[in-house]
Amino acid sequence: MNPVLGVVALGVVAAAVVAVSVRDARIAVLAIATVLLLSAALADPMASVVGLAARMVGAILAAYLLWMSARDQPSHGLAPAPTEGSRIGWPAEVLLAAAGSVVGYAAHGLGASAAGPPLATAAAFGIAALAVAPTLTGRDVFRMGTGLLLLMDAGLLVRAALGGTPGPLEQLLSAGLLISIAIAVSVLGRAAREDGVGGFSFETETRPRRRVRAPEAHPMTDRPEQVSGDRSIP
Repeated sequence: MNPVLGVVALGVVAAAVVAVSVRDARIAVLAIATVLLLSAALADPMASVVGLAARMVGAILAAYLLWMSARDQPSHGLAPAPTEGSRIGWPAEVLLAAAGSVVGYAAHGLGASAAGPPLATAAAFGIAALAVAPTLTGRDVFRMGTGLLLLMDAGLLVRAALGGTPGPLEQLLSAGLLISIAIAVSVLGRAAREDGVGGFSFETETRPRRRVRAPEAHPMTDRPEQVSGDRSIP
């Protein structure tokens, strides 16, 4: 086992735990950037300079797009907007990631010979285990986008573990996929913050609720009477 790859894989999984656990969207962006940057180096042999540079530039651009939707802008009326965070707490997320990593390391190659390192499979399964809940049950745009980015990164790690180090063109295409997801999350997250619903939460109603007015007429009695002068006629 390469100790350097072991440290990189541990850093990837630890950053993924932070990304799905914290409520501060800005810290989550930094954690996602760490995951994407370290994942590009989790290959054996190391990717070429051109491919590695393309992947890292894509990771930085994707993180910057998320930062644009998460940053505070008091001049535009955008106060700090927390994301949902983990519902089970970071200790449970750590155990979940550890279990997924163990399964991934044991299942390296998925029954066939693999050209990449087993640590890439371990990190991929750990990230995927963390990303399932935000993707399927996330109640705000940013948390669901975090899950989608982590799932995409996990898929790229499985590809590197099974097929070996990707070439420069494949690294460029992978960077484009990550940027595309980040663009969608950034646009939807910014729109969610500006619609007044509350932070990154999804809007549940597209139209304002119609206000129901109370009836102006007096309610009818059981025996209505007509009033004429001083006499009442039943």
